[in-house]
Amino acid sequence: MTTATLKKKIHIKPVGKSNLAFVFLVQEYGLRPIKTQKDHDYYLNLSKELMKQLATDMDLKGKEGIRHYLSFLAPRLEEFETEKWPAKKVTGGEMLEFLRKQQGLTQKDLKKEIGEQPYVSDIEKGKKNLTTSQIEKLCKRFDVSPNVFF
Repeated sequence: MTTATLKKKIHIKPVGKSNLAFVFLVQEYGLRPIKTQKDHDYYLNLSKELMKQLATDMDLKGKEGIRHYLSFLAPRLEEFETEKWPAKKVTGGEMLEFLRKQQGLTQKDLKKEIGEQPYVSDIEKGKKNLTTSQIEKLCKRFDVSPNVFF
């Protein structure tokens, strides 16, 4: 079907002018579902290149077109990644261990927030659970939301 035929069949008038950068990106790179690793790699690399372009002194209309294109592309990438690499549920103890190591702390360093080292170890191993009081103290120490531990 040609563009002219399509224009005759669609009886809805466009709103405003099309952004030329967006139209170019759709025509040149398409916007199709991402089904394979090859598709994912292609669109991921494209999105990285487009993000680099946003950091240049490109005109505002061009940047607007890129952002618009990325707003359609990003959910497709996310959908593929979520299906291909589902996120593992992280326990409060695992998150505690991650935050502790990230800040170069030992289990002993958390004595004020949790208690003695063996108790911290048991929490990180999943043998014991964090209490509400401990979570409150850890949130202050690590400057995180309580949701991090649930």
